[in-house]
Amino acid sequence: QAPLSGILREFERIQREQREANACTERREWWERRSRLDLRMQSLIQSLDSEVLGCWRGLLLPRDPGNCPLDEQELSQLLQELQECGWERP
Repeated sequence: QAPLSGILREFERIQREQREANACTERREWWERRSRLDLRMQSLIQSLDSEVLGCWRGLLLPRDPGNCPLDEQELSQLLQELQECGWERP
């Protein structure tokens, strides 16, 4: 199964549980639910970054026309990850 479909399903579950949490009237329970959902969302974003975007996540960085969007270390890391994905020449 494709990682993206699993990530999208988890995102839908988080959204559904958030709507349920919003209906909660007890303050402590609401915060506990919210904290758990925040942790799940953090994990979801990390999975999206590593399993779906991988070495291509650099394409989503904003571009400043006057400057290179990556510093030397970031550029070196991106090139290494692209090569690990099978990209042969920059």
